[in-house]
Amino acid sequence: MKNIKQFIIVILCLSFLSVSCSDFLDEESRDEVIVKTVSDFSELLLGTGYPKPVASLYATLYLFDDDVEIDESVLTKQENYRLRTRFGHFTWQPNMWERLEKLSENYAATYAQIKGCNAVLDYIDDAIGNREAKDQVKAEALGVRAYYYFMLVNLYGAPYNYDKESLGVPLKLTSAIIENGIERNTVSEVYEQIVKDLTNASTLFEKYEPSRGNYRINLATVNILLSRVYLHMELYDEAIVAATKAIQFGAGLTDYTQIPEGTKFYMASYDHSEVEWLYGNGNESQFGGTAGCCPSEDLVSKYRNGDKRRSLWLVGTYVQKKKSPKSLSPTNTIRLSEAYLNRAEARVLSTTADIPGALADLNELRRHRIVDYQDEIIPESMLLEEIRTERRLEFCFDEMRWFDLRRYGMPSITHRYKASISDPWTVYVLKEKDPLYTLPIPNLQLDKNIRLKQNASAYEPERIGYVE
Repeated sequence: MKNIKQFIIVILCLSFLSVSCSDFLDEESRDEVIVKTVSDFSELLLGTGYPKPVASLYATLYLFDDDVEIDESVLTKQENYRLRTRFGHFTWQPNMWERLEKLSENYAATYAQIKGCNAVLDYIDDAIGNREAKDQVKAEALGVRAYYYFMLVNLYGAPYNYDKESLGVPLKLTSAIIENGIERNTVSEVYEQIVKDLTNASTLFEKYEPSRGNYRINLATVNILLSRVYLHMELYDEAIVAATKAIQFGAGLTDYTQIPEGTKFYMASYDHSEVEWLYGNGNESQFGGTAGCCPSEDLVSKYRNGDKRRSLWLVGTYVQKKKSPKSLSPTNTIRLSEAYLNRAEARVLSTTADIPGALADLNELRRHRIVDYQDEIIPESMLLEEIRTERRLEFCFDEMRWFDLRRYGMPSITHRYKASISDPWTVYVLKEKDPLYTLPIPNLQLDKNIRLKQNASAYEPERIGYVE
């Protein structure tokens, strides 16, 4: 009976595989695959659980925050269609998912990937293979599932430090079909599951020799993610421990200052020692050329002279950081630099504050980014702001800024919008602690799951801008 159930689940999972796959997942199309061995399950996880490089689940994140603006230089007399498709998100409209010019919603797509992780976790222990191989696949599935739930709860739930007992997202932890829908868990409950998954993944990974590469999540990555989660939970001592473990098992920071000028630079590469995980698609097509969006003047102005990130990552209006040497390769990265900045922030905010340690972490990162950098002594009263500014510079367009703004207290943001050169600039404002800091759930998903409750943001009035 178990083999039959296993076969059914696997076939359901395989239905999510695309017909043509990327270079990093060379999978033949087939009608039926019986998954028996650990290798089979590993391949299944890569195909149905891991983020796909050919689709950007979270492209909308780059439209909400203060790191992006409209690039007027590319506008013409005709309306820029690609800007029009981004209007609902760029202006924080409550019906952003249902507008005619909508972008693809990520709620259902993320749960489809979670289903792939769950199928592997349900049956990996019965697979044919040795214990180490099983533990490796299980650890990867737990880590990837935790990543997805972190993304979902920060899109569709309130910030943890604002209202952790409010509704988050449904926790679906098995591949079994649940009739009549599933209710939303609280933000706190989702975070507890994320911590549990990442902690269990770390424990499994630690039993064996650390690995890196091959587009797989690893020991350093799950601890980087764990330190990130603890920051959001304001559990600073725990964040320090997780970040330290990531640094211990990581391959070290990449020294950008040694990269010659004029070098064709690709962030999405395991050639950089600090890259611990390559995954998904960062949707670099949002920026530059006819896309109409570009890094904001405010963001760019904060890079100091000699900062190699400015010249290597932001080439004109393009976000070169999101480019990959292969068009169908992953473009997102989780890097060891995050562990340093997570730890630095946690050291400042911990009840037993370690100001020298926080400053050392900040200086260590800057030495690897800024030419001829000399360690600085920053007053304690200014150190947290410096670390958070450095975080913005380091992780622009890395799925983090919007979530960071949420945990910083949800400050007011202003966007200027126009889609053709003849249009006037129209200003839209996301006010402080605006309900749209928590996104509405797509109505289509409410229709499919009758037990879902909608967020208050869905009932906000249409956002009307004012002409400058």
